[in-house]
Amino acid sequence: MKVLLLTTCICNAENFKDLQRLILSLNKVNSVYFTHYVLFQNVDNVDFDESEFTALAVNYKLVIERNASIISLSKARNLLIDMAKNSHALESFDFISFPDDDCWYPDGFWNNFVNIEKEYGFDLFYTDFSSTPSLIDFLPNQHNTSNLIRYASSNTTIYKSTVFSKIGFFDENYGVGAKNNGGEDLDFAIRANLHADNSYFVNKALIGHRNPLPEFRYKYFKGSFGILKKHKFKNKSLFYHFSRKFLIGIVFLLNRKIKLSDFKVIS
Repeated sequence: MKVLLLTTCICNAENFKDLQRLILSLNKVNSVYFTHYVLFQNVDNVDFDESEFTALAVNYKLVIERNASIISLSKARNLLIDMAKNSHALESFDFISFPDDDCWYPDGFWNNFVNIEKEYGFDLFYTDFSSTPSLIDFLPNQHNTSNLIRYASSNTTIYKSTVFSKIGFFDENYGVGAKNNGGEDLDFAIRANLHADNSYFVNKALIGHRNPLPEFRYKYFKGSFGILKKHKFKNKSLFYHFSRKFLIGIVFLLNRKIKLSDFKVIS
């Protein structure tokens, strides 16, 4: 199996340490051939030695790219897609994913992934994450729209390349550092799911990442609400979740966690 990974990393000591953990977790895998693009941002303002990372990736292909300043997450990922396209036919990979620099894969995850894919032949795979990820052998499919909206993230979603090629790029109006904070991962996953014949969800934390902070979800309301508004007429389930998100927004508004302007998408 060939897998393309696309990661962006803003240069600082903490992110460097996290990225090294990700590289080492990939370096242990023998069942998958990885090509891993990493876009380092803000390189003109930080001492940066790429050999610290390339020396760790002795078991797979690591490609270092650089950007002088800091750009939004969605724009950075689009740059990575373009960079990968310049050197590869994306359809030459079996799967594509966007792990964050502070994501990592526990021992055995990719072996299980390969086995599940052989048995079920999915187009879209996603799971939960945790700072203490687990490893299980039996992985029942629990995919539905509710789980997709709740759990699909850059760290936990893996796209079949044939589906990925139909999606295009991230919407640069959404995401961390964009006009509408958050929502870029949700948009990409919804668009992929609409193209997929078989989506597969494992309701366990199989991938490593710092634990989410539910009390701060309101900070990403604007982006996620805008994405659900964008897709609300695609099917009944998406319309239901758009309506539900609107009601959640009313609660946030009454509790002064968001402003009325957060219901308006900036384009």
